[in-house]
Amino acid sequence: MTIDFNNETLIARYLLGELSEEQQIEIEDRAFADKEYLATITAVENDLIDEYVRHDLSATDRSRFEERFLASAERRKRVEFAKALARVQSEVTAPAKSIVQPATSWSWRDSFYAFLNGLNPAARFATVAAMLLLIVGAAWLVTETLRLRRQLTQLQAADQSRQNQKKALEQQIDQERKRNEELNARLNQEQQQPKQNDESPRQSNETADVTNPPPRPVIASLTLLPGLSRGEAQKPNLVLPDNAKSVRLQVGIDPEEQFKTFAVEVRTLAGRQVWTRDNLSARNRRGIRAIGLTLPATALKPGDYELRLRGNTEGSGTEDVGFYYFTVKKE
Repeated sequence: MTIDFNNETLIARYLLGELSEEQQIEIEDRAFADKEYLATITAVENDLIDEYVRHDLSATDRSRFEERFLASAERRKRVEFAKALARVQSEVTAPAKSIVQPATSWSWRDSFYAFLNGLNPAARFATVAAMLLLIVGAAWLVTETLRLRRQLTQLQAADQSRQNQKKALEQQIDQERKRNEELNARLNQEQQQPKQNDESPRQSNETADVTNPPPRPVIASLTLLPGLSRGEAQKPNLVLPDNAKSVRLQVGIDPEEQFKTFAVEVRTLAGRQVWTRDNLSARNRRGIRAIGLTLPATALKPGDYELRLRGNTEGSGTEDVGFYYFTVKKE
């Protein structure tokens, strides 16, 4: 069923808050794009104010009118102005009614024109100027409401996109952590297997050299996410086995950072620098940007560390991108 959004009854229901959210949005979008439609809404709004002042609204509509209109200071001023105008009109037309009873009732527009004609030029000009100011203010209020609604929708969409990207990064990091744990477990199992004793140490060594290749170097890994502050109680832990040779760090970057190259500095919380690198590039993997770092395990002792990430600008300077904190523990 097609809805006629130009119907004044429908517009009055919108102003009283009786329409669904979808219909309200449709009317507001039309008003934002069509000035004539906005003028129609303002005219219907004036009619509602006039009916409220003349006590022509039903009890239900009057209650809805007071909830929506009297909540706004600007609309309260318009209602007070309409009440004052009605009082002046009754005082001006009362003598005429006592002499001649009109055959037909006037509309509020005819009454308003009669009221203006009865004023002196200065008062007439001031009244018309006040009415124009109220109409312009109402139009501005509707336009500003529509603009703020659109901004809110855009901000909500951007926040949802950011949450989805963060969730995808966390899932990828969890998968990488599980793979690293499986690899470390496999390497430890291979290293703990007892060596078979041969007839002589020399034969044992020769056989071991031929049949058993040297164990793979153990690599400890850790993934760092942006946004962890220095005062967080639970920092990521990097567990270093005694036979670890290298440390692999994955440093996640906010998707909004557009630097092409980065510089990394690892230091203790006391400020002592232990490792640094420059001209590092970030790689995109499944829509997530991250920097991979490999540093010797001997550079890290048990304790707390801070990783400072800076972006290289087009000139010769750098800008801080973020700080990451982690704790090193020996196994």
